[in-house]
Amino acid sequence: MDKINSVKTYELLINKKDIIVDLWEKEIKLNKIIKKSVLSDNDVKSFCTQILDVFMSMLSEDKVSLNAMDSNGIKGSLELYSRTTALKGMGPMEISMYIYSLKTIVFKVLQKDFSDDNASINSEIIRLSDVFDKMSLFTFNLYVKERENIILRQQQDMIELSTPVISVWDRILAVPLIGTLDSKRTQLIMEKLLEMIVETGSLVAIIDITGVPTVDTLVANHLLKTASAIKLLGAEIIITGISPAIAQTMVHLGVDLSGVMTKALMADGIKLAYDMMDYRVVKVKKS
Repeated sequence: MDKINSVKTYELLINKKDIIVDLWEKEIKLNKIIKKSVLSDNDVKSFCTQILDVFMSMLSEDKVSLNAMDSNGIKGSLELYSRTTALKGMGPMEISMYIYSLKTIVFKVLQKDFSDDNASINSEIIRLSDVFDKMSLFTFNLYVKERENIILRQQQDMIELSTPVISVWDRILAVPLIGTLDSKRTQLIMEKLLEMIVETGSLVAIIDITGVPTVDTLVANHLLKTASAIKLLGAEIIITGISPAIAQTMVHLGVDLSGVMTKALMADGIKLAYDMMDYRVVKVKKS
């Protein structure tokens, strides 16, 4: 009997596919599940059609596990939906409501045809609910992964933006650092600075840590390694912006900066760099 009901349900939904898509679109617009600023009407219709196709594909299988969904063509459409909605800034509630709003439409369609058989409709509702739950969970997992990828890319962009290498003058570079330094960021700073030294043929590099709140052993060691690498390239390093608190911390940590030139202010570091390069800043009197 269950097999007969399953076939009947599948054929019924296939025959009424266009009606279901139309009702689903209206449901989404009526309840404002998706904002027009996020997805256009054409996008909504396209995803409704694709997701309904996924649903029908899952209904045609006797049993569909979450792991099996990767290999039977289901992943593609749901992955596109998850990636698009994640990039558009939709929240997890909207993601789930989109899928579950289809559930409401499908159940209404079934109730009309199974209205005289309560046992059958209850059995089919349970079976279809399981399919919807798996679709929703699978989609939500894809959405979370895509959001994590977006966050990682944004963090990488932030790190790159927060480590600018500035050409102060001919063959003089400066790196003003702001915020907390960790191992990954200090490694990026070293690589970027060394690349710029080679690219510009610079002979002096100024690293300013005025905007760095604390310096621990790991950060101090990275600074020392950066200084050693810069000297191997034939350039000199000047560290500026060492606050009294950071100076005390470095002394307590036993960090030896005796081989590195340091200045309290970045302005003093730039002046020292000019002296090292035999540059002179002359104030010109206006006539």
